[in-house]
Amino acid sequence: MRVYLALLFAAALLLAACGNDTSQQDSDNAETATQPTLSRDSMRILYGQFLAERTDSMKTYQPKGEGHLYPVDEAPLDTAFYVFREQLRRAIERKEVFALLDATAKDISVSAGEQSGFADFVSTWGLDSKQPDTLQIWKVLGDILAGGGTFSNGRQAFDAPYVCATWPEKYDAVDYGAIIGAGVRLRAQPNLNSRIMKTISYDIVLVLDESEEAEIDGERYPWVQVETLDGVQGYVWGKFIGYPVGYRAGFRRGEGDSWRMVYLVAGD
Repeated sequence: MRVYLALLFAAALLLAACGNDTSQQDSDNAETATQPTLSRDSMRILYGQFLAERTDSMKTYQPKGEGHLYPVDEAPLDTAFYVFREQLRRAIERKEVFALLDATAKDISVSAGEQSGFADFVSTWGLDSKQPDTLQIWKVLGDILAGGGTFSNGRQAFDAPYVCATWPEKYDAVDYGAIIGAGVRLRAQPNLNSRIMKTISYDIVLVLDESEEAEIDGERYPWVQVETLDGVQGYVWGKFIGYPVGYRAGFRRGEGDSWRMVYLVAGD
């Protein structure tokens, strides 16, 4: 296992170094490489293809509404980042370890407020595993990358998902969460047969408690007891709640419009 980890680490460093070399020739497999060296025309073509395949309906600006946190995804506003992110999403779907490592900064943070690095990232997420298909990181990153986000620092940085990136300071990030869907059913008890109290859409809610995970349509999430801002208590299935201190990731632009993931953390 130590030999395997050493080889994996060395190969990943080599990939990262190659990804930072702006003189590298165009990849023969540019559509699936995470950090391709693309001409402007090729970049625009890929951007158009990815944009045409987009299935979510997130706006590139965030509507305002008191007591609500509406979805936003600014990624399409920057061609290079959008191509990078969509290529990374496809690599995550295919569970490609080396593509993920190539998209990761050597000084990546894996714990909020603490220094870490590439080796900690590999070990924390078990990327040296001989059974990479079973790793939790694929779902975690998949959800993050599907969750929108916003740019900062003159579009040199991107933070995701939008619930974390745009959380309003007036609500305690530890105690509150946000409904991440429209028409989500707030039930009297934690089961599908329970009475529907009301439907809520993108509401900010006080999180009271969580039950054990329940499987619905092949997915497992806990039922979460919440209280709406107008005082109604009930339960929503955990798939439809986002947490400002949940899993989140940040990306930074480097030379030659190359992007890398610089943190993947959870907690406050």
